[in-house]
Amino acid sequence: MRTLWNRIVFDLAYALFKILFGITFRFPLFAWLRIEGRQNVPRRGGLIVVANHLSLADPPVLWYAAPRHLCFMGRADIPRIPLVGAIARLAKTVPIKQRAADRTGLKLAIETVQSGEALAIFPEGELSESRDLQPFLPGVLLILRQTRAPVLPVGIVGTDRILPYGKLVPRPAFGVVRVRFGQVIPAEQILSLPSAEEQLAFLEEQVARLSGQRRARACAE
Repeated sequence: MRTLWNRIVFDLAYALFKILFGITFRFPLFAWLRIEGRQNVPRRGGLIVVANHLSLADPPVLWYAAPRHLCFMGRADIPRIPLVGAIARLAKTVPIKQRAADRTGLKLAIETVQSGEALAIFPEGELSESRDLQPFLPGVLLILRQTRAPVLPVGIVGTDRILPYGKLVPRPAFGVVRVRFGQVIPAEQILSLPSAEEQLAFLEEQVARLSGQRRARACAE
């Protein structure tokens, strides 16, 4: 009975937040959201979604654009923030310590994918101040190896109009925000590459192609 009640609450909250986000994007943020490749998103089954990270607005924008619920990997302290933490728990956010070997967080992320959820990850690990695509951290590969789930690359463009780097208060965008969903990539196609560095570079290339960003790793070579 409790499981049924939780499901009802989740479904109602999901529908309500979808409506509220849609209204907010248009007014007062004056942002016009363009979604490309929405048909590429599998409607069910375990999935790893990898996206670039330009702004704190990226998670709600990506969540709104997707045709199914996305669970996000987020900072471990998010659940402790008033109101934001409650929303994060309702949205099934997977808390993880940044720049640390967080076995508990990774285990929960793996279990989330194995349970059939879509897990969204920003593999750069932090916002890009330069607006270049930063090198992906290896945690995404650990999840991929354990779950063998397909990967969906995503490019997000224009969210820094809403929340620029270093800002916490949204502002009117007066422009278009784009979310581009790429083609699903089988896990075997990525893991068959000879090294972890090549696997990460491959994922970076897919996201950079969709976001239109330069790859910081490529520029440094």
